Amino acid sequence: MKILEELRPEVFDDIAGQKHLLGADSVFRRMVEDGGFDSIILIGPPGTGKTTLAEIIGKHLKMPFISMHAATAGTAEIRQVMESASVSGRVLLFLDELHRFNKNQQVLLLNLIDSGHAKLIGASTENPYHNLIHPLRSRSFVFTLQRLSDGDMKELYGRAADYFRKRYNAVNIVCDDESLNRLISSCDGDCRRFLSLLELSAVGGRFKGDDLHLNIEGASEHTAKGRYNTDEHYNMLSAMIKSIRGTDPDSALLWGFTLLESGMEPEAIFRRLLISASEDIGNAYPDAVIFAHSAYENFMAVGRPEGDIILAHVINFLASCPKSNRSYNSMWAVKKFIEENIMSVPEPLRTDGDGYMYPFDHGGFVKQEYGATGKVFYDPSEAGFESKLAERLKKLHSGVKGYGKSSGEK
Repeated sequence: MKILEELRPEVFDDIAGQKHLLGADSVFRRMVEDGGFDSIILIGPPGTGKTTLAEIIGKHLKMPFISMHAATAGTAEIRQVMESASVSGRVLLFLDELHRFNKNQQVLLLNLIDSGHAKLIGASTENPYHNLIHPLRSRSFVFTLQRLSDGDMKELYGRAADYFRKRYNAVNIVCDDESLNRLISSCDGDCRRFLSLLELSAVGGRFKGDDLHLNIEGASEHTAKGRYNTDEHYNMLSAMIKSIRGTDPDSALLWGFTLLESGMEPEAIFRRLLISASEDIGNAYPDAVIFAHSAYENFMAVGRPEGDIILAHVINFLASCPKSNRSYNSMWAVKKFIEENIMSVPEPLRTDGDGYMYPFDHGGFVKQEYGATGKVFYDPSEAGFESKLAERLKKLHSGVKGYGKSSGEK
């Protein structure tokens, strides 16, 4: 789309939105203008300006700009950057979807930064911070870009209208408020999508005298249907997880794939599935969390559309598993206990303490005080594999701890 290049910002103040980052006195603005960083990570939805912002930083710092995507770049490309920079001078490397790099590739990035050959700007639509090796995390500042507001979009519309007047020799660009507002709502804060649809509406527009009337409705017919705003995405995530918790694979599939087809990043869907595997299934089927993590890795390796089979597989599996939230409940119970009590390690359990009885000297188990003073935080249910844990704990701790009471047993 020509409009994307014509209206591409050249300086920080041209960028629509992101005032929290680009205000004259903001920490981010001062840091990037001074070049006082080794590595920056930009997190934000599509079309919020991550690539554009990186390019402007490169121009401002007068540094050669190299752009890569972690899904297609690899070790060879990073080594090539290092070799080139060692000859021509320091570069600014922009790496989209940074979290896709494995640990070995991240080590190369680290070497590239530490050698002084490059500054790094990583970007992702999801927070990749927990996927980074510790040395790279410690060198990186993380900043979040926000979806453009309705006001930001209307400011962009003003720029686009000026562009269309010059391009089509029109006196006025006409678009009724209702159509414009619908278009803004459908774009969900995505600048790229908004400008592309405006250009399509101008191409399909009609002149009435010297005025160009934009065909917003016609342009919208050529876009993906079923787009939802952020709040609705969260509602559908909630519906998917509650369907899994309720052991309804059909409904879980419905919401999971509605999310996927409406534009939610697969990583966000799988993150919720991983949480559900532990929170809602837990020890009723302990391998569920391993299966969900493996499915996520396989999905990312295969990609769409074939990866959709893997997503269906894992949703069906989790929804059909026996359920237990006892581990989840134990977490909150022990946190509450710690808040209300000051803990002291019993003498036999201290590194230099006396009186500890080694369980393997007593057939593998011996009753002794480990510090919970008879408290039961984790009380296994009778669901799935967890029933075996419940049976074992009740047998071993009979007369000492009251396992089974939370399920109504006496």
